Amino acid sequence: MSVRPTDEWLNNFIIVRKRNHDKSLEEIHCSILCNPLVDVFIDFSPEEIQYVLLQNGLFQAHEEIAMEALEKQDTWKIVQEEFERLKKQWNGPNVPIYIFPINQEQTFTRKNGVSYPNGLFLFIASGLEKEELKALFAHEYNHVCRLQYINKSLDEMTLSDSLILEGLAECAVEELYGNKRLAPWLKSYSMEDLLKIWESDFVPVLDVQGVHNHFDFLYGGKLPKWIGYCIGYEIVRTYKKNFPTSEPYLKSAVELVAGSDFPLQ
Repeated sequence: MSVRPTDEWLNNFIIVRKRNHDKSLEEIHCSILCNPLVDVFIDFSPEEIQYVLLQNGLFQAHEEIAMEALEKQDTWKIVQEEFERLKKQWNGPNVPIYIFPINQEQTFTRKNGVSYPNGLFLFIASGLEKEELKALFAHEYNHVCRLQYINKSLDEMTLSDSLILEGLAECAVEELYGNKRLAPWLKSYSMEDLLKIWESDFVPVLDVQGVHNHFDFLYGGKLPKWIGYCIGYEIVRTYKKNFPTSEPYLKSAVELVAGSDFPLQ
């Protein structure tokens, strides 16, 4: 079974949090939820793991958890069934999957996910639609499959690898669940705008390594918001248009860019 029993962890956390008067809420939160994750985050302490997960959407120790609602909507069962389906369809790895409530500061998005070569995390609000939950999982599991295929560490990945990673995931969501489940910002810019920014800001630095160096290009900093996601999606989409019988999942980032409508010169 790949979906880990984080529902049990969460119920235990709720019980211990009510009864314990010796430890801080943060200590209990870290002990119950992060200590079991040391095999996913190699060389990280539980406190470091807690910090990373909080940055990605994990609920904070003092926040209320809508466990009854999450269990009633069969959250863990839905993700497990979708994992089994997509693992077979994509010939993907048997990665552990961890589901947690999202923190209150991110409830406007209602969901977030983060993927590593050896672990996948979903942070969700109660009441999330079934298809929306499935699309979130598919996006993140597609990342895991792609990371396994390219066999690079996060420090070795180039900017073009990161663009393709996001583009493949969004195209997979579109194929599985339709364009209504695509990230809304993917239609924020015209092709003309994307090509202009691609040529001026992306082409010169496509070989820059290290995922931590790609955030400003993906999410926007000095560049427009979510611009890298939009470019990555259009690279994969136009590659598929140009080579409809090819399998982009099995192509390198260099091949996908070369076959897309995004010129390197």
